[in-house]
Order: sequence, then C-alpha cells, then structure tokens
Amino acid sequence: MKIINAKILDPTHLELSQPISVQPGAYIQISISDKREEDHIWREAAKKHFLEAYDDQDAIYDEL
Repeated sequence: MKIINAKILDPTHLELSQPISVQPGAYIQISISDKREEDHIWREAAKKHFLEAYDDQDAIYDEL
C-alpha cells in the first residue's frame, strides 16, 4: 500500500501530489475518515499499546 496526498478540486475530482502507475480507466480505492473521533480512538489505542511495551521502571514514557 502506498499513501499519497491529494487536493480536492470539486466533489468528484482529486489532484494527486504525485503520479500513480496505473492505466487510465483502472479503479483505485481511497479512504476518507468521516469522523475525527475515529482517529482519536486509534491514536489512544496505539499509545496504550506502546506504553504496555515498557516496564514500570520506564515511567518516563508515561508522560507522552
């Protein structure tokens, strides 16, 4: 999977920040987050998982 940025030109057109190597007429999938809350949930889960990897002795990482 490759992640690139795109500028929204109108409701049905995007301008990609770099070319992609697919033939005209090919289909691609894009993902658009519809809720900021979903991002927050994933970030909190990632942070929790990260902190669980450290021992209690490594408490300096608790303040991230």
